[in-house]
Amino acid sequence: MRRRSVFIACMLCAALAGTAEGQERDQKDEAPSVKNKAADADEEEDGAQHESAIIVTARRLDAARSRVDQGLGATVYSLDNETIESRPGGETGSISSILSQAPGTTLSGSALTVRGSRGIQVRINDIILPEVISDPADHLSSRLAETTRLITGTLPAQFGFAPGGVISVTTKNGLYQRGGQAEFFAGSSGMIEPAVEWAGSAAGTSLFASGSLERSRARIEDAFGNAAHDRTSESEGLLFADHLLGANNRISLIVGGSNEYYAIGATSLPSGRGQSSDAYGVAIIQHNSGPLSLQAALSRAGAVDEARFIFEDSQRRSSTGAQLDAEYSLGDNRIGLGLLLTKRRVDGVAREKRSRSSLGLYAQDEWTILSGLTVNGGIRADWLRSESGSAELEPRASLVWQSSGGFSAHVGYSRFASPAPLEEERGPRSPIERDDYFDAGIQQKIGAWTVGIDGYWRAVRDLIAERQMPGAATPASFSFERARLRGLELSAIYARGAITGWANLALSQSRARRIVAGETLFSPAELSAAADHWVPLASGRAVTASGGFTWRIGKFSFGANLLAGSGAVKTLVAADPNGGRAAPFAVAGLSAKYHARIANKPADIRIDLTNLTNAHYLTSDAANLEGGWTRFGDRRAILIGIEQGF
Repeated sequence: MRRRSVFIACMLCAALAGTAEGQERDQKDEAPSVKNKAADADEEEDGAQHESAIIVTARRLDAARSRVDQGLGATVYSLDNETIESRPGGETGSISSILSQAPGTTLSGSALTVRGSRGIQVRINDIILPEVISDPADHLSSRLAETTRLITGTLPAQFGFAPGGVISVTTKNGLYQRGGQAEFFAGSSGMIEPAVEWAGSAAGTSLFASGSLERSRARIEDAFGNAAHDRTSESEGLLFADHLLGANNRISLIVGGSNEYYAIGATSLPSGRGQSSDAYGVAIIQHNSGPLSLQAALSRAGAVDEARFIFEDSQRRSSTGAQLDAEYSLGDNRIGLGLLLTKRRVDGVAREKRSRSSLGLYAQDEWTILSGLTVNGGIRADWLRSESGSAELEPRASLVWQSSGGFSAHVGYSRFASPAPLEEERGPRSPIERDDYFDAGIQQKIGAWTVGIDGYWRAVRDLIAERQMPGAATPASFSFERARLRGLELSAIYARGAITGWANLALSQSRARRIVAGETLFSPAELSAAADHWVPLASGRAVTASGGFTWRIGKFSFGANLLAGSGAVKTLVAADPNGGRAAPFAVAGLSAKYHARIANKPADIRIDLTNLTNAHYLTSDAANLEGGWTRFGDRRAILIGIEQGF
């Protein structure tokens, strides 16, 4: 308020000085006084100082907010927007697609799996997206993200219900970038995607908005080999606004949603269509002063899934939630406390209405015991109130060493508890998945290189999986009595000047046995096979490798990438479900971008070539225990696009 008063006073003084000068010129016909220029200069300086103070305050609050999900002791993979734009395909993909080249990740159909698991939580600006939104990483556009991080492994106590990991998206912000950008992309595969984004700020209030529409076509098959086309139209949008309240407080608002419409031709089912839509809103207040940092959020979300094939099927879901995260720095200790409270409802055709309340509480202490050596210990308690609810305690602990020579190492343990989907709770069996997760890794910086190795082992009781039935609006859940997931990941990153490069190799095994919930979804032969021996999970890949580079030369940027791996899990005979594998594959892509100016505004013109060798590879098999449609990776395509600033 004091700076605003000074600014107004300067404006009034300048106006009065101008009036006096006008009267003096009428009387003496003299040149304007230099006092007017001095007043203008003072005004501009005050405005610049005011804006600088706003940015400094926002940066400090951003830093405090980012500590909520920093993931000490976990494995973190990060991508900024510039890196995403330079890779083949640029911002046309979803968050899932851009993370599909991270170590240990794969696309099973269109769903991202991390270390063989689909149990992934998505956060926007450190706030959890409501759980009623199915597969949000596939619906969120990569263009809205300034930074995208994948956090996996032995997660700290603030992360609940996420044994696979956490995708943390920091959106673009109108305080740090101004103006808009219109985009249009078209591909030889039938893909069309117009998009627009805009950012700006004034007087401590900033705004960022993004929206896109995409049309695509893909070939699918049912379990009997009958092929058809899946024609999909998807729209999505997000608005993020925040306003500073003095030097220590900020309020924010996130509003978003998506709508997907698909039409599938005749297979063993007649032709049909379906729709999936969701909308969400989150209000946030943040406080940071001295050693205390506090963030609280209220959320409301709704989602609808519909399918019309032989029969009509639909499901409606809604949720209301509250999230609170607090941190207090006390010498070498950083103490964290928080809670997550949600109320969820679901109903649909031929399904009874259900509701469930859940409360999660956590406490943790990040303690620097020696220079470079930090211990992070905590415990989480999740309580579910429903027909078969229970309370779960989840201890977490990790040890992290960071040396001044660029070497770091971590080792940790986490217990996770994850509930079955509300609408699929069944019988006397507990609908809670329990995971014991161990992870250890090292990383070393050597000049322009950063190399690392990470290993994990995960033992699961009552592993929750999903079986998608063609023609149904939503999947049905089932459980394996036991599961074992383990792997080894190697990574290398190079960054020097205008060149960046990366390479990843992941070796993994994910398997489970004995179906103990949802048995009616399967044949006696499948149940017997799963009871007699370990069954590979459809989300797993024994070997995956990825790599690429980006290079900027003047007004040109070039990029290339490669993704290779063992084939997807495949069922060859019913007596051996998930027992086979498709052929291994390798997919390469190239991109070139020219940075120009059109109408005195920045513009990028680009061309991308994907799947250069036109590799034909499987991403999911309809005959597997997890069901769904048989899907394949995208074939060779040329993508041309323009991004025009305004």
